Amino acid sequence: MKTGQGWIALVPIQPLKKTTQTFFLTLLSLIFFTKPIVSQSPNDMGERIIHTTKFTYWIDPSSSTPIETVLKSGNFTKITDDFVNFGFLKGTLWLKLDPKDFPNPIKYPLLLIQAHNIDSVEFFHKYDGNTFVVSKSGHIQPVFQREIPHRNFVFRIGHEKETILIAIRSEISLQFALIFTNQRNLQREDYITQWIYGLFFGSLGIIILYNLAIAFFVRDRNYFYYIGYVLFFGLGQLSLLGFWGYFFVPDSYFWKRIGIPFFFSICLFFFVLFTSNFLKLKIRVPKMARFYQVLGFLSLLNASVSLLGGISEASIGVTWLSVLICLSIFGVLIWGIYKRLRSFYYFAIAFVLLLITCLVYGLLKFGILPSNSFLEEMLFPIASLADITLFAFALADRIQLLRQEKDWALAQVTSLRKERKISRDILMQSLPKTIPDVKNLEIQIFIQPMKDVGGDFYEYFSPNPYELGIVLCDVSGHGIPASLISAMGKVAFTTQKDNISSPKQVLEGMNRVLYGNCTPQYVTASYVYLNTSTKVWRFGRAGHPSAYLQRSSGEIIKVHPKGKIIGVFPEIQMEEITFQVEPKDRILILSDGVLECFHPDGTMYGEAGLLEFLRANREIPNQLFKIKLIQDLESFSKREIKDWDDDLTFIFLELV
Repeated sequence: MKTGQGWIALVPIQPLKKTTQTFFLTLLSLIFFTKPIVSQSPNDMGERIIHTTKFTYWIDPSSSTPIETVLKSGNFTKITDDFVNFGFLKGTLWLKLDPKDFPNPIKYPLLLIQAHNIDSVEFFHKYDGNTFVVSKSGHIQPVFQREIPHRNFVFRIGHEKETILIAIRSEISLQFALIFTNQRNLQREDYITQWIYGLFFGSLGIIILYNLAIAFFVRDRNYFYYIGYVLFFGLGQLSLLGFWGYFFVPDSYFWKRIGIPFFFSICLFFFVLFTSNFLKLKIRVPKMARFYQVLGFLSLLNASVSLLGGISEASIGVTWLSVLICLSIFGVLIWGIYKRLRSFYYFAIAFVLLLITCLVYGLLKFGILPSNSFLEEMLFPIASLADITLFAFALADRIQLLRQEKDWALAQVTSLRKERKISRDILMQSLPKTIPDVKNLEIQIFIQPMKDVGGDFYEYFSPNPYELGIVLCDVSGHGIPASLISAMGKVAFTTQKDNISSPKQVLEGMNRVLYGNCTPQYVTASYVYLNTSTKVWRFGRAGHPSAYLQRSSGEIIKVHPKGKIIGVFPEIQMEEITFQVEPKDRILILSDGVLECFHPDGTMYGEAGLLEFLRANREIPNQLFKIKLIQDLESFSKREIKDWDDDLTFIFLELV
């Protein structure tokens, strides 16, 4: 039962594209130069007090004691640390706060349990009666069904007159602080912490994308192992800090619980692969390479255990695997440095920090070392970001091996660009020099090849003033081969002039001519036949984007007959669709460059954008259509058409 209604305004994580140096400078400034929040005046609503030591605790190993007898049965012990560490706890942890220790409910109406990975939290209190009222939170409770949605666990208080009891159950190592605060302060702290974590996760994202680009360029498996390590480490941190459960799986009890052991197990799997391959242990130390294969297998096995519900076992497994991996690598690095192997020096610098961090974190999780909120939340992010950056520097050393090939690669690129320019010139010279002159028909044609070379071309045939057959093609690939295929495509079309009124026969005939002559490339095509005297429009397509018929009433019909690409199969069966058209009806055929126009944020213009444009510009004159569409595409992509990386072609017909 809820004792009050309240929603905390959370600032979403914004991964900021800052450098690692900026992250550390900002973090250090917040740690060392930000004044703590203290009481300023009785009216200051931005306060918080850590109240952990005011609570007492009792552990019920069997988790079977009913709430009515907890106060009588429990042997409660005083808590001595502000941030308490119970390690891997079996049973139910009961916390008690006596009325004499209640803070001012006006200034501190919220109780915050600062922990992110608790399976179940039950807050028991009495409200004008003898029966306990319970508010529930923890992983078992969907985030937005909690009294106050938050990545931690927050309860609203203020009316309690008798002892407060809190029951906590968790299969993951349990560390937490108990803080009384208010909504304003909670919002302020959320803003600061999420801004910091935005820098952290944004830095991880930049590192992943940067190394992913390098990985595809150099084709080195070490980069892919490294990316897997960083990616799953980031997901593990999202789980550890509560963001995974809050933002990504707020309603999934299963995924909130397994996030930490599962993601960190996969992270360890990629890390041992990265270590073994980067240090070339299979060649240098075969026995250690086999040992790392075993560790990798155990990491995957540990991830499977978490998926099967063994959360506590998998969490302990992650801790032991981390310690074991760190100790083994430490020995390998000593051997490599003794042998004066250059790659071991780079790796050792990055690894020492990781080794210390993992050992400290393992001791924290087993309760051997005292913990606090800063160590719990910031130990791994600070150390790991430095560590990941140093590993990136170690990988970057491999790029030195490519320097000798740089001049040769640049020469190849220059030669390729010259070839593409020649191809582009050939293609542009082969395009029709005039626009078809058909009675009662207005035509707009636009073709803009990509910077170096284009694969789009069109051709038409008009045997009399009332008939028009026009084909729009897109050749796969680039360069001179694509230009040659374009030339053959134009020839193939001229052989079909007797079939002008049948898109099916034209496209099937072009396929028979081109089959066997353009391997491994192929051609997609759209063909339009229009008779302005009989008002008949026929359309066929061979793997090309759809055509669009816009009636004078504004109705838009997407025309998408079936048809395979040209040049790959010896025989293809095409479908053609026929419409009766009337004056003021409009027809649009286009290449994929129009639909695959992208906004800087990655959003595609697509069919939705095109349909919206057609509806909004139904009444504009035919001669303005081309200008308006180009302006709309440039406005959407935030780039001029001449700078696009793909061909852009469309043909617009309107009966008058």
